[in-house]
Amino acid sequence: MSTDTATHSSTSTSTDSAAGTSPTAAAQKRVAVVGGGIVGTMAAWQLAQRGHTVTVFDQWNTPNDRGASAGESRIFRTLYKEGPEYVAFIQRSGQKWKELEAAQDTQVLEWCGGLTIGRPDHPDVTAVLECADELNLDHRVLDASAMREEFPAYGVDDDEIGVLDPNAGVFRPELAVLAARDESIRQGATYRPYTEVLHIRPFPDRIMVHTAEGSDAFDSVVLATGPWAGALSGLGDGVIRNKQLVGSWFPVRDLAVHEPARMPISIRRHPEGAFSAFPCLDGVGVKVLTHHLDWPPIDGVRDLARFVDPAFVRSTEAAVERLMPHLDPTAVRVSTWTEGFTPDGAPIVGASPVDDRIVLAVGMSGQGFKFSPMVGSVVADLVTTGSSSDALDIMDPARFTSGASS
Repeated sequence: MSTDTATHSSTSTSTDSAAGTSPTAAAQKRVAVVGGGIVGTMAAWQLAQRGHTVTVFDQWNTPNDRGASAGESRIFRTLYKEGPEYVAFIQRSGQKWKELEAAQDTQVLEWCGGLTIGRPDHPDVTAVLECADELNLDHRVLDASAMREEFPAYGVDDDEIGVLDPNAGVFRPELAVLAARDESIRQGATYRPYTEVLHIRPFPDRIMVHTAEGSDAFDSVVLATGPWAGALSGLGDGVIRNKQLVGSWFPVRDLAVHEPARMPISIRRHPEGAFSAFPCLDGVGVKVLTHHLDWPPIDGVRDLARFVDPAFVRSTEAAVERLMPHLDPTAVRVSTWTEGFTPDGAPIVGASPVDDRIVLAVGMSGQGFKFSPMVGSVVADLVTTGSSSDALDIMDPARFTSGASS
């Protein structure tokens, strides 16, 4: 991002643009959203809902299979091992997901429940139990015998337990992006696919967005570029690191055991394998996202490999053979996509260090899909009034930009 012009710092004093309401005509803004994945489309929906004129740019189409909104399935969970400070944010996101589904007359989130499986002393199992106890969240603890009877898709050892989160489920991410896109269009947003943003330059009275097709002036810009954040974010090198995620699909031997009605999503922790598993959505296979192997770093999104090291696949197959007794342990499909990760694993949502009219919603670190509606709401607040009562301190860009030059 160019920083050769003076930055702008002003906060609207209007109080009539709270979440869910439209700003006055004087406060309506021309807003560019850069990135058409789930975060960008959610922001576009809520910005357009509040009366702003919204244009969404994406260098590909919306949705696409290159960024973090790909992969057939995603997890929604409320017992949050990453910390109880996220839970209210996630719960409000669940309500907004229902609002979007109602507006579009569709279903993108199936509430099948979620399991954290492992030994009681595993840190992730301990973390979800502590989260449930601290916030008095609905949950059940199942011993190995109960797990085998109730959820036979998962193989467990005698010393393992399952912690059931009834307020969890599975997304169809591509359909979710379509729903958010279509609802934002219904509210007045426009989309410019296959239009790569090359530069964002702030001036005192406008922000210029430059593409290969020309330049456009806006009052505010939302950067929701996921792993493409790079230089546009103004955060500096190394703050957002791209990694290659690998999903593998395994054929079901008993479909009824693996459908969402019988198989919750899971986070599995075992000495012989760690992974997330998703119920069968296509009638053929179960997706497994391996965690016990390091996700390979990549220099840039264009370096994303479509072919995966066979050792990675064989390791995933070994874990499935050991821990998923009713799957054929042969990966019949392997897919890669990419995500941007921050050093502390928390997303970045807030004003850019370059100019506070540029709002960042990047570095989702594998967490962003489930709470993308609330990220969109916070972004819309920041664009409209300059602040948001829903913003989480843990996501504040200032943790990486304190002392950065303007």
